[in-house]
Amino acid sequence: MVLTYDGPAFGGTPLGGNILMIGIYDSGLGGLSVWRELRQHTSAQLLYFGDTSHVPYGEKTPAQLEGYFWDIVGFFLSQGCEGVVVACNTSSALVLPRVMGRVQIPVFGILESAVRATLEVSDGRVGILATRGTADSGAYQKAFSKIAPNVQVFMQSAPRLVPLVEEGQVKSQAAEEALQEYLDPLMAQDIDTLLLGCTHYPFLEGLIGELVGANIHIVNPAPQLALQVAEVFPNLATNSANDSGKDTQFWVSGDPHTFKTTAELLLQERLPAVGFHHMAGEKT
Repeated sequence: MVLTYDGPAFGGTPLGGNILMIGIYDSGLGGLSVWRELRQHTSAQLLYFGDTSHVPYGEKTPAQLEGYFWDIVGFFLSQGCEGVVVACNTSSALVLPRVMGRVQIPVFGILESAVRATLEVSDGRVGILATRGTADSGAYQKAFSKIAPNVQVFMQSAPRLVPLVEEGQVKSQAAEEALQEYLDPLMAQDIDTLLLGCTHYPFLEGLIGELVGANIHIVNPAPQLALQVAEVFPNLATNSANDSGKDTQFWVSGDPHTFKTTAELLLQERLPAVGFHHMAGEKT
């Protein structure tokens, strides 16, 4: 997906030629599941932004989310980014259709990659765990209906999961209880595939696997999204992974220390210093 930007002019690297930096954003820690895949597939410098002052996005309105999008895209352009990865299902579902044709650099959402990855393994009964915003948008239901109308899709809103991941509680009793509550209705539908419809959820994948059993395919769309980005910028393909985020800048709109501490816990690796970017405000 390539959109065009008609907002204010920003400094940074001129468009065209080799991309020097790709911006990745999410409401918080969830997009790190995309970042850790993307760094395997590109030699571009990466800039990760966690909008931690507004987490969770699943409870925000489309207008609010669009306001965050423009603020973050402006920040990315000011830093020289020539591509944007929206590592958030809710923003991909609710924002990208609103900004179509208004951004001049490639912008990648996750829904297309998620549907593609799911159809590669599913036998036709797909359960989806998602935030309330993604679930209510109907975006996944429409996407599957358009591409594979014979696939049955069962959606489950899971609002408690993002806060648990943001707190680093990916193996806690609270996480297990919440997952059991959300998974039971999907398992009752005899699903064969479970799509993780929020980038926070791959950090719960180990626990999810224990609860659903080995016969259910669990789809994390992050690897497919990383491959999609690499397809658009093949001249930046890399032969090996970047080490410990050394080619990544990390920024947040909230507390950098809290983000860094929990991110290192989830990723099991050390990260460089995390910067702070003040968000200008919400679009109402």
